[in-house]
Amino acid sequence: MADQFSDCEWMAVVVKPGKNEEVHKRFEDQGYRSFLPLCLRERTHARKTETVVRPLFDRYQFVGYDTEQPFGPILNTIGVSFLVRGADLMPLRVSPLILRRVKARCDADGGMVDLRQREPEPEPEGESEPRPVVTWEPEQALRVIDGPFRDFAAVFLQADRRGQMALVMVELFGRTSRVEMPVRNLRPIASDRRSVA
Repeated sequence: MADQFSDCEWMAVVVKPGKNEEVHKRFEDQGYRSFLPLCLRERTHARKTETVVRPLFDRYQFVGYDTEQPFGPILNTIGVSFLVRGADLMPLRVSPLILRRVKARCDADGGMVDLRQREPEPEPEGESEPRPVVTWEPEQALRVIDGPFRDFAAVFLQADRRGQMALVMVELFGRTSRVEMPVRNLRPIASDRRSVA
């Protein structure tokens, strides 16, 4: 499959807060391929809710390079904090297959993953009981069943007051990261607990 992810090596870099767009442009200006998946989120400020565009993976950026290109400019790009590295301190390669899946998820929502809260579905006639609240325990193992992290394992940390969003830990590009996602996208996978550390 020939696409933007073919014929080059891909790595994840961590950028300085608020610098994703600038780093994305700088990589492309230097002749590297760059992939910055975006999402739509709701932001509430002073009792007002608005939709904002944010990076899907906060502070993470993907850069593709040909093995003939110099590697140094990636590290020295203004706004880049560091490369995501493995235990051997070598830069972790990101599979083009993973990046294609993320892009397909973005494309399915019109170019940006839509993480806004959806209106709850109306209760069927005759059912007035409230929906069950989240009963997961902290550190409980979960499986992501929908969204950009579909099929990832997650560890539950906490739910919001409305019980609609959950804060979980997922292993992402060799690092454990906190991610907020809708509760409806999560299912328990076992009754045992797993350490978050």
